[in-house]
Amino acid sequence: MVRNIVFDMGMVLMDFHPMEASLAAAGNEADARALYEALFAHPEWVRLDDGTITQEELGRRAQARLTHERLRPLVSRVLDAMPGNILRPIPGMDSLVDWVLEAGFRVYLLSNAGLMVSEHREIIPRIEKFHGVVFSAEEGVIKPDPRIYARLTERYGLLPEECLFIDDNPANTEGARKLGWQTYTYGGDLPALRTVLQGHARALAAR
Repeated sequence: MVRNIVFDMGMVLMDFHPMEASLAAAGNEADARALYEALFAHPEWVRLDDGTITQEELGRRAQARLTHERLRPLVSRVLDAMPGNILRPIPGMDSLVDWVLEAGFRVYLLSNAGLMVSEHREIIPRIEKFHGVVFSAEEGVIKPDPRIYARLTERYGLLPEECLFIDDNPANTEGARKLGWQTYTYGGDLPALRTVLQGHARALAAR
């Protein structure tokens, strides 16, 4: 029986808008595309999530990748505005979290995210009501590595079979499933997700 709802952040609770952030900094599409490719699309971006690169070092390397010197200051402009310029709450998720809590579940966050997100976690809908959070950069390991799922269950004393993990990445939900978690791969259909949660809520209420 599910007693714990574990949310991913990006593309579940929050939308990710790196191209919009690049356009806001650059002011035109051509420069925004160059900025996006040097910063967000580069493989080093994901190193923020496992904590193996700092935001400052990432910025320096992105600047070096930009061939036009006039574009290099834009990297700092984007990074200084993070995470609010790239992450926005998905409409309806705040009320969904409220409903999940009212239904009697405990709520947790398990996110591949850099330190700039964990340090500004107040942007995440209803984060103050969560019973626990795990950010990958603080742990030095990212989903779907089995260790990060174990960090959450061990830290908060959870049983894997009592956890429902909601993530948009099939690799991440599969990683949790292999450890005995129940999972739901979220594709943006909020009513469908609510229907799944309602089924678990009925089972919880029947106990």
